[in-house]
Amino acid sequence: LQNYIIPIFVGSNLFGQTEPGLFSKARLGFSHSTYSSLSFSSMSIKPFNKEEGRMKREHSKVTEIQYGFDIGVFLWVPLNENIIYKPKIECSFTNICLQHPGPVYATSFDVSLSQGFAIALNEPDVNGRINMAKDMTCYLTSKQQYFLIGPKANLKKFDAGYIQKGYQNEVNLGGFIGYGINYDFQGINIAQEISYSVSTTAQNGCNAPRKIAHTITLTLNFF
Repeated sequence: LQNYIIPIFVGSNLFGQTEPGLFSKARLGFSHSTYSSLSFSSMSIKPFNKEEGRMKREHSKVTEIQYGFDIGVFLWVPLNENIIYKPKIECSFTNICLQHPGPVYATSFDVSLSQGFAIALNEPDVNGRINMAKDMTCYLTSKQQYFLIGPKANLKKFDAGYIQKGYQNEVNLGGFIGYGINYDFQGINIAQEISYSVSTTAQNGCNAPRKIAHTITLTLNFF
């Protein structure tokens, strides 16, 4: 019996205890984001003059533009004083312009699931403050910078008009990296983030067997 109890006790202490500070409590949070995404055609080499055997390289061009906003729910779960586990589910509303073969416009409703990790980049600044206006300051309990990384999956459900043209709903798989700052206003945390994600799908490919989307996202978190 001791062979089983002792490892469980030690493991519980390793993962259950965290140091007091900014990353000390598990919380439920909400987020609001705006984003913009681009897909590019693949580089290809085409003959320019058959007689001379010269080649011409076709430059990359934008084949799809997406932009929209989303709302999400996430968990802020400390693993230790420096690393936070941040699983998140989001619902998005997207506008799309597809250049294949001509402009095709659509809207979609997306559901995204990410498994992120926030890694602290510095010690909490317990004397931090934000200058709001002349002779006015808002004092913080603490603030801290962190790095974001993790995988992400996204399901896009397009409008009926887009589906009737022969396109399909998409499942996108990819990952993201980002940077954030967490501000603690005496128990209420507001974290602002900027992130870059890349995702791929074999559905509705733009001049290529597989489409790759590059997305920049601005997010405001409350928890």
